[in-house]
Amino acid sequence: MRLEKDSLGELEVPDEAYYGVQTVRCSGNYKIGNHTYNEFPEVIRAMAEIKKACAITNSEIGALNHVKAEAICKAADELIAGKFAGHFPVNVWRSQGTGVNMNVNEVIANRANEILTGKRAYDQVHPNTHVNMCQSSNDVFPTAEAIVLYRLIDPLVASAKEIEKTLEVKARDFKSVVRLGRTGLQDALPMTWGQVFAGWLRSVQRAREQLESLKEVFSYGVLGGTAVGTGMGCLPGFRGKVNKHLSDVLGYEVKAYDDLVDGMMAIDDLIACHGQVVALSAQVWKLARDLRVMASGPNSGLREVYFEVKNPENALNPQRFASCSLESVITACNQVSANNSSILFGLKNGWLDLGACSSIPLRAMINSATMLKEAMRILTEEVLPSMRVNSQLCQDMAESSVSNTTMISTIFGYEVGSQVAHLALEENISPREAAKKLKILPDEVIDELFDVSNLTHPENMEALFEKYKDFRKL
Repeated sequence: MRLEKDSLGELEVPDEAYYGVQTVRCSGNYKIGNHTYNEFPEVIRAMAEIKKACAITNSEIGALNHVKAEAICKAADELIAGKFAGHFPVNVWRSQGTGVNMNVNEVIANRANEILTGKRAYDQVHPNTHVNMCQSSNDVFPTAEAIVLYRLIDPLVASAKEIEKTLEVKARDFKSVVRLGRTGLQDALPMTWGQVFAGWLRSVQRAREQLESLKEVFSYGVLGGTAVGTGMGCLPGFRGKVNKHLSDVLGYEVKAYDDLVDGMMAIDDLIACHGQVVALSAQVWKLARDLRVMASGPNSGLREVYFEVKNPENALNPQRFASCSLESVITACNQVSANNSSILFGLKNGWLDLGACSSIPLRAMINSATMLKEAMRILTEEVLPSMRVNSQLCQDMAESSVSNTTMISTIFGYEVGSQVAHLALEENISPREAAKKLKILPDEVIDELFDVSNLTHPENMEALFEKYKDFRKL
């Protein structure tokens, strides 16, 4: 063990640790559960990128010795590359900033001193004086949060696009396969599987586009605002240069809020973003739930679809495997919805001049993005490719539904249509057969009107009504 000292006194620090006394003190003071920032490398990476940009900026404005700045940058690069995993023991429930900010400062400082002197200490580079120069936890962490969120969106968008590609293929492949549509779990009217897949496609596409449009809001940061957005402790020239250097480090343009006070108090961006993640997850949830119902069986369910799973481990019961896969998708999407409450409560935990004093929102957002991305992967890679349609069964159910008497009702009125429907139900025959028994129209006309392939497209139905308008009772 080694002894380190801060303003509160001395504490022992493990010899192998790159963190220091303030990290040890924070870890000991706020011990709720066993979740630490070691679980969130994306947060550590973002903070290291900020520290690098700040060191470059401070060197450029003449506030930081070039040699020290270079050592800080080298240490930060190592953190960015994923080194020093396990050296971030600060509890995640300890608010959202100071503990992890100091943890990162100490790791970078110790490593920078090691680069310069061969030993871990703060002889040359101090975590507060040098690594945290012109910064506060209150502007560093929100900016790191924005970086993490900016990066979370692209993988979600990419996963959604993969689903869209798969659904587009399915919509084309099953364009002409007729099934019985249902409303309120009751028989409705014929439609095609192509229409079903196209509907799922558009719903996912719409949610994805709306999520994608929100990415830009996370290209803004609040560096230079320091504690409350006023910039107290920020040296001349820093605010004007830091975002340029941060943009260079990140590889995309980072802009400053027009009003840094507003930026540090803002909570609406994350609410809007997660709301759209929930919207996308809701579409994925509906797709998975509907498929699970449609695949119910194998003897007494709907049996409209089934699955051909080639994995030998699941060959004995591929339907069960597919059903469980769909259940996992549904469960993941349920967790995304649950995270929304965590985010709202976490963001509302900010007081006065700081937007959110909680790590909950960022953790929940990371969890939602991870869960939803995996859920979409399961659909794209495991479920949808193995899905098959029981075409003949779907055709038979579509033709037997009394809902098809809507065609007769449109021509002759509700009472005549009801007669056909009642006869079909009483004698357990199709509406087509019932209409022929009642001799409402010539058989060949009835055959055309009850051809379910015609009943799935508005243009075809309008053409039929126009063709047989002379039969219509006005």
